[in-house]
Amino acid sequence: MTAACLLLVVYKARAFSLLGPPAPWMLSSNNVINSGDIGGPMDIGSGYRWNVPVVTYGFDQSFLDYFGSNGVAAVEGAIKIINDLPPASQLNLADYPDDTKFFNNQALDLSLIDLKSQVLNLLLEQLGLANSTRYTFVLKQWSDAFDPHTYNLNEPYTSQFDWPDWVYPDYMDPLNFDPVTLGASYYVNGNLYTGLIHILVNSNIMEIYPVDPISDSFAAVTARSLFTGGFYGGLSYDDVGGLAYLFSTNTINYEQVLPDVSGVGANANSWVNGAWRPGIDKISLVLHSTNPGSGKFMRMTNCYTDTYLTNGIMVQQQLQRVIVQPDFLFTVTDLFDGSINSSGEQYARTGTTNWINNSLLNGNPSGEGPGIIAPPIKISFGISDRLTDTYGWQNNDELVQDDRTIAFGSFDGTTNVPVVYPVARAGTNQMITRLWLTSGKVPAQIQQCFTWSPTTNYGGVFQFQTSTNFLSWVPLFLVTNDGTITTYYVTQPTSAQRFYRMIPQ
Repeated sequence: MTAACLLLVVYKARAFSLLGPPAPWMLSSNNVINSGDIGGPMDIGSGYRWNVPVVTYGFDQSFLDYFGSNGVAAVEGAIKIINDLPPASQLNLADYPDDTKFFNNQALDLSLIDLKSQVLNLLLEQLGLANSTRYTFVLKQWSDAFDPHTYNLNEPYTSQFDWPDWVYPDYMDPLNFDPVTLGASYYVNGNLYTGLIHILVNSNIMEIYPVDPISDSFAAVTARSLFTGGFYGGLSYDDVGGLAYLFSTNTINYEQVLPDVSGVGANANSWVNGAWRPGIDKISLVLHSTNPGSGKFMRMTNCYTDTYLTNGIMVQQQLQRVIVQPDFLFTVTDLFDGSINSSGEQYARTGTTNWINNSLLNGNPSGEGPGIIAPPIKISFGISDRLTDTYGWQNNDELVQDDRTIAFGSFDGTTNVPVVYPVARAGTNQMITRLWLTSGKVPAQIQQCFTWSPTTNYGGVFQFQTSTNFLSWVPLFLVTNDGTITTYYVTQPTSAQRFYRMIPQ
């Protein structure tokens, strides 16, 4: 059964959403927390933020080997967009456009996702912002006893619905907030959104979509609307509005400092930890120092002026933070976790479990926030995965029906040829080819994974073959040792028996 509820709005504004650790009511059954989410939407006043002015970033060797200098430049390009923001107290939101998405046809043809844009999105998440489009409406609780009536889209819902008391606003909340008024908003970057609730057998899905189907929808960088060939030229109005709120000196929360912060100078032995603190106004990401000989990360000390309130008066003290590893570490890894759905994953990152909830200190013991974001944070990019498929139908076990690869690249609005990752390397490497065999009827399917991991020179080519009798071998596709992974799906095979092998060319 599927039912629909139309949610209409009464005023125009803009909006950002705040991110924090998942609360008990945030479930996959009400579509608030889904696979891959690291947190959920916070109410205004319950946001999480950094309360130190300088954080560091670095790259491990796997990132340098996979992405090279162009990949480092892409990450630092995203970081520069954050660093170039003025202090929150000096921001003029009108300087930022509603939509910063652009398109590159060459990158589309190559099925490339822009690395810089992906990093920018992930940085905003780790700075405390959630998907501003997705949480325009949030389904807190739901009972499928509610069966909505037929409605006329051209008239207000109040004349068409007999809403039960529990439907709205008690169980369905907007968790988007206007950057200026801080009131609930149903607009993101000037686009009006509405919601549709799908009542399914085991869950309910809140679908958010623009009222105007031809508008520049999902324009905010936080909306995770990246697609192959697309890239962000910068931050949008609402992206900046969310950061301005979190770092504003007018946003005052009771906070303690991070554990690696201490007093310095005259404050070395006498300094204030827990206190009412305004936002830090400006955050900067700096490259973490490494030892030139070993390449290991070095100990860094950052001294800064901390501001807090006592008896309603702003007081300042000198503090220092000793940083022994990057707050943000960029790395590359095989994100395969043994499950069939993990093949082709593009990235993984540290969750919100170490974020510190200060709701008790702020007089709300059962609250979801506010709090502070605590490092370390690891952002891992997955190795590009070439995905191939065979569906058992009319003896098609020997025919590859789909062959696709979505990879990271670097490109912009110029006619320059996009950079495709991974970068070419010399020497040898252990290449990976996986075969997923899925047979049987749903849900009692049998799924088995077989892996080939030969060590060979970069650029080495293998032919992947199949046979039913070990005598006659049929070529399926070529596999090149170029630093990527190949995953081959065989679904519902028709052959009584079948064998596979890889042979060098």
